[in-house]
Amino acid sequence: MKLTEKSVVVVANATSLLPNDTHTVDHLISLSVDVQQVWAPEHGFRGEADAGEHVEDGRDPKTGIPIRSLYGKTKRPPTDWLEGLDWVIYDIQDVGVRFYTYSTTLSYVIDACVEAGVPLMIMDRGNPNGHYIDGPILKPGFESMVGLHPIPVVHGLTMGEYASMVYDEHWIPSTENEEWRTAFEKKGGIEVIRCKGYSHREVFKEFQVPPSPNLRSIAAIWHYPSLCFFEGTPISCGRGTDAPFTRFGAPWLDGEGYEHRFTPAPDHGSKYPKFQGKQCGGVQLSQDLSAAPTEIDWNYLFDAYAYWKENPPAEAPKFFNAFFKKLAGSNELQEALESGMSVEEWVKSYNRELYQYKQKAYEYALYPHLGVKAFKSN
Repeated sequence: MKLTEKSVVVVANATSLLPNDTHTVDHLISLSVDVQQVWAPEHGFRGEADAGEHVEDGRDPKTGIPIRSLYGKTKRPPTDWLEGLDWVIYDIQDVGVRFYTYSTTLSYVIDACVEAGVPLMIMDRGNPNGHYIDGPILKPGFESMVGLHPIPVVHGLTMGEYASMVYDEHWIPSTENEEWRTAFEKKGGIEVIRCKGYSHREVFKEFQVPPSPNLRSIAAIWHYPSLCFFEGTPISCGRGTDAPFTRFGAPWLDGEGYEHRFTPAPDHGSKYPKFQGKQCGGVQLSQDLSAAPTEIDWNYLFDAYAYWKENPPAEAPKFFNAFFKKLAGSNELQEALESGMSVEEWVKSYNRELYQYKQKAYEYALYPHLGVKAFKSN
């Protein structure tokens, strides 16, 4: 597909790099592509905003191209943003986890493209957690920016595969309109530029730049599915330290097994970290890159909750905040913890739905081996 002299919008951030470290936007301009705008996800175009912080509209100082935020007041692009465009191009490194908001942004972009009849090109990238699938399925009524569709926590898909599933399963409102779908597909629909040589057995060991400010290493990306639930509790995931998402802790976690110590302080990834200036007891997880996880480790969460229940701290009278259920995608995880369910019982409770999802995911695989390890029924 030739883009020369085509009018395009690029959904991009700091990860949108070619192997020679040239930014996709700069490369397209060098090919005489008419880049009208850049749309920026959470953390902004240059990837410097805190998690959850609103991203403002602006202008790229290097190119002068207008930047419109998809993580401020606007999450789903209005159709007038797409007027006069030939293509929307999406090029962002994802990490393959439901509550990582870049995939939700992609869903909203697909919705807008279908309604406006503007084709979408996805510059696909490998998934660093694409070698396995695990976690409960999001339930109706729990849709949010950290989970929009009935997929598990670790969904196993590249963004090209994800987009195909979202579109063909009619998970976004515009896809219910057959007239819009027909017009969209006549213009080009969703075109995925595939990763050369990628397979779901491949495990990433490094990135050109971190995909977001607090996922600074491949170890953090691998531990992220297991630790992010702590964001909905009175426990820190290590934001404001030199190794976020490879450790967790709290000032009240001071018993056996929680001997690791860290003190959060403001840094480039967190202006106001949880427990700022307070020493936390907790756990430092392995940063060994010789073996990637092949499942979510629920023991961290279940053990910490049991400790909180047995040693109720005055400074943390509630364990769950409102964000927890959004991260979990239902009431079920909180109910499992409160009922005293074991990790084994919890995993068994969602296994049937997970296996059904794995069968569905296989239908949308663009790369080899989605289903060799990922598809084994537990």
